[in-house]
Amino acid sequence: MKLSSSWTVPVAALFAVLASGGWLLQESAGPSASEALLETVVRRVSENFVEEVSAQELYDKAIDGLLFELGDPYAAFIRAENQTTALLSNSYGGVGMRILAEEDGITVLSIIPNSPSSAIDLRPADRIVEVDGESTVGWSQVEAVSSLRGPKGEAVSVTVRRDGEPELLKFSIVRDDVHIVATQSLMLSDDVGYVYLQQFSRRATQELQVAINDLLARGAGSLVLDLRYNQGGILREAVEIADLMLGAGDMVVDTRARDPRDSYTFTAPGPDRYPGLPVVVLVNTWSASASEIVAGALQDHDRALVLGTRTFGKGVMQSVFPLPGGNYLRLTTGTWYTPSGRSIHRSRGEGDGTFALGSDEFNDAVSEAVQLGMGSTDGFVADRDPIPDEGEELQEFETVSGRIVYGGGGIVPDIVVRPDTLTVAEQDLRQVLLDSEVPFNDLAFRFAVGYHRDHPDLREDFRVTPELRSEFLDYLAEKTGATLDSKLVDAADELVDFQLSRQLAAAAFGEDAGLRRAVERSRQVSEAVRLLKRAASPEELLALAEQTRDEPTDQSLGPES
Repeated sequence: MKLSSSWTVPVAALFAVLASGGWLLQESAGPSASEALLETVVRRVSENFVEEVSAQELYDKAIDGLLFELGDPYAAFIRAENQTTALLSNSYGGVGMRILAEEDGITVLSIIPNSPSSAIDLRPADRIVEVDGESTVGWSQVEAVSSLRGPKGEAVSVTVRRDGEPELLKFSIVRDDVHIVATQSLMLSDDVGYVYLQQFSRRATQELQVAINDLLARGAGSLVLDLRYNQGGILREAVEIADLMLGAGDMVVDTRARDPRDSYTFTAPGPDRYPGLPVVVLVNTWSASASEIVAGALQDHDRALVLGTRTFGKGVMQSVFPLPGGNYLRLTTGTWYTPSGRSIHRSRGEGDGTFALGSDEFNDAVSEAVQLGMGSTDGFVADRDPIPDEGEELQEFETVSGRIVYGGGGIVPDIVVRPDTLTVAEQDLRQVLLDSEVPFNDLAFRFAVGYHRDHPDLREDFRVTPELRSEFLDYLAEKTGATLDSKLVDAADELVDFQLSRQLAAAAFGEDAGLRRAVERSRQVSEAVRLLKRAASPEELLALAEQTRDEPTDQSLGPES
């Protein structure tokens, strides 16, 4: 299927249309037979059921049941009381710190730059023992976070215990908006730059452009754009980020709704800001929504090589409709398509082991991956064909130059990259940590902060020694009560050492140092660098990818993860 264009709408006007909900529900002239039947059923149940149930409760249950039966995981009836809370959240602010709630108080793990907390003398490893005069002992993570958030402009008082200080310290923090910069960047070699885009948040395009320009000024002649674990964000930012590397008028994404009048095409308004720059985009199972829009657009226009594993497949848009009584209805109203005509959305059936973006199951899975650091151990193997799920056939589409790309939900990379399989010992250790609910990475970071405080002469090229590993495991046991079998830990020492090394580098030398430790181990990043080192242009890069796809491999890939 060749690239095609449909109705193009100015971006600003389109966002206004989408923000307004697209269309309004129509009121019928009178109740239909079905509506009358439902009303009768509600009345009979309310009057005769063995337990007292109000008509309002029954109507609420009917609405919830109706939306559930649609099979739309993103559909929701937003009740007026919940909507009020959501609307008020815009006037709420935070203090700008990363924290961990423990039995004996709240530990400060890090301070967000340019936040309210960065304006005072709070430090990593400080222990917050009181918030507004109330003891924090025994608080849950939710209680800790909610106590520090509040109306913007209001102050919150915290009492801190700091190692080495004989007296408790008191601070007043004025809550405000907290903006977390969306990018981290570094040079992977003398001429290959790397940017990790965490989310498509407000100002992400501007921050990405600043990062790329800085890398170019430092000598980068090619770029790795890492969208792994990026679950999306603001649609406008996705369109503008794709616009940085596409030509004026190039399609970014096509939205198709039930009513053709509500279907739109997003196009790049400006010229390619980085013409001739070879780019590899990294994606994985957790890349979703806006990440898939950007990866799909750059792939279809032959502007970047996509490398990694098949993405999540969140390719539907939702509209919010006002209802009587201050209630709202959120409903899926359209589907996203890449410029070549591929549907980004990947259908998920009940019991198939998959789940909706933003669901509790999804968030738990991502949290698990982050806490155990599994994402940082991904390896790669270039396969000659993308690997569908068992029994699934992928459709073929064509890019602007005639290259074959694959549809069927999510973005299938040009070079499929698989995670390394954990050893048996590493899998067993992972399960022990999960069963004991140990927040591994958070505790590793807290240990790292204290270790660096006690070892200020630590060199940036440090390595984790058996003695350091043993000290960390003793700390882990002390804080969680989780006793890890020494033989199991010894067998999985490479994984433990890597995660501890990454957290210690971040605590001692900054987040960029921790990121460098992660990407240096990633075989996905290594393959991206290998290809970029051999390509002087986007065209040469894609040609190398075709050669790589055609190389035979005798490695067993297993099911896609």
